[in-house]
Amino acid sequence: MNVKKQMFQIIGAIFFGNFGSSVFSFATSLYILQRTGSALGMGLSLIISPIVTLLLTPYVGYVVDSFNHKRILIFSQLATIVALIVFGFLLIKYSKYYFVELIVLLIFLKIADSLLQNTLQSSVTQLVPKENFQQLNSIVQSSNSLATVVSPLVGAALFSIIPFGYFAFFEVISEIVTLCFIFLMTFGAQPSGIVYDHISESFISGLQFMRKNSMILIVSLFVAGINFFMAAMNVGLPYLQIHVLKLSTQQYGLTESSVAIGMVLGGIIFQLFKRQFSVPNAFCFMIMFAVILSFLGIPIFYNIGSSATTIFYCFVNLLLGCLIIFINTPLIAYFQTEVPVEYQGRVFSIQSTITSLLIPIGTVIYGVLFDLISGTWIFLGSGIILALISLVAVIRILKNKGEEDVIAR
Repeated sequence: MNVKKQMFQIIGAIFFGNFGSSVFSFATSLYILQRTGSALGMGLSLIISPIVTLLLTPYVGYVVDSFNHKRILIFSQLATIVALIVFGFLLIKYSKYYFVELIVLLIFLKIADSLLQNTLQSSVTQLVPKENFQQLNSIVQSSNSLATVVSPLVGAALFSIIPFGYFAFFEVISEIVTLCFIFLMTFGAQPSGIVYDHISESFISGLQFMRKNSMILIVSLFVAGINFFMAAMNVGLPYLQIHVLKLSTQQYGLTESSVAIGMVLGGIIFQLFKRQFSVPNAFCFMIMFAVILSFLGIPIFYNIGSSATTIFYCFVNLLLGCLIIFINTPLIAYFQTEVPVEYQGRVFSIQSTITSLLIPIGTVIYGVLFDLISGTWIFLGSGIILALISLVAVIRILKNKGEEDVIAR
C-alpha cells in the first residue's frame, strides 16, 4: 500500500466534499434570507441538521457497522449527485416552491453527509497503518478548515453572478471529484461483526459497549461537551466584538477567519512533531485552551482602540485554532485505535448526535447569558469550569491507566 498516495486520496475526498457542501450551505442561507427577508426562514433551515442527526443515529451506526464501507461511500455520493441534479432542475423550473424543495434537499443531503462522514471515520483502520492515524487526522482537520476559509469567498462571488439553482450543479462537480477519489482508495479487509436482527438491538449494543468501557465513555462525553463551551466563542465573540467593542464587520471577519487559519497552521505544525500524542496530552492542551478562553473578555476593560483589539483577537484566535488541532487529533486517533472496527460506526454516530444536540443547547444558554451578564465574567467562568473538567478527566484517565497496568502485571 502506498500510504502517501492513499492519504492524498482521503484528504482530497474530504476536502472537495466539504468545500462543495460549504459553498452550497453558504449560498442557501443567503438565498433564503434574500427571498424571505426573515431570519426565521434561515433559522428553520439551520435546525434541520441536529434534528436529522438525532433521528438518524441508530440507522447510520447500524449501516456503517454492517455493510461494506466503500460501497456505502459510493452509494451515498451517487445519491447526493442525483438529488442535487433533480433539485437544480426543479428549482430552475418551479422556483416558487423553493422552500419545500430546499428543506427536502437539505434533509437528503444530511443523510448522505452523515453516512459519508461516519463511514470515512470508521474506515481509517482499513486505509492507513496505525502509526499514520494522527498524521492523517491532523491534515484532514486542516483541509476542512481551509475549505471553511475559502468556501464563503467562493460562495459570495458566485452568488453575485449566477442564479441560485445553478449552485446545485456546482456542488455536483465537487461531489463527482469526491467520488473519483473514493474509487481510487484501496480498502483493506473489513472485519465482520455480529449480525443483528433489529436496528434497535444494534444501537443498544453500541450504548452498552460505551458504558462498559469507561475510558471511551469519558472521552466521548468530553469531546461532545467541548462543543457546549465552544458556543461561548461562537455566540460571545460576535456579540462582544460588534455590539460591545464596536468593531467593523471587516475587522470581525478578519478575527473570525483567524480560527480556521490557526487550524490550518496547527495541522502544519503538528506534522513537524515526530511523535504520537496521547489522550492525557490532548486534555493538557484543553487546559491551555481553557486558560486562553478565560481571557477573551479582557478588551472590555481596556480601551486600546479597534485596531489593537482586532490584532488581539486575531492572535488569540490563531492560538485557539492551533490548539483545536492538538486536542482533536489524539482524541480521534484514540477512538480509531481503541474502538473495535465493528463498533466504530455506532460510537462515532452516537458521539456526533450528542455533539449536534449540545451545540444548539449551548448557543441558547450562552445567548441568554450574554444578554444578562458581562462577557468578561462569562468567558472567565467558562474557562475555569472547562479547565477543571479537563483536569479531572486527566486525573481519571491516568488513574484508570494505572489500574490497567497493575492488572496487566
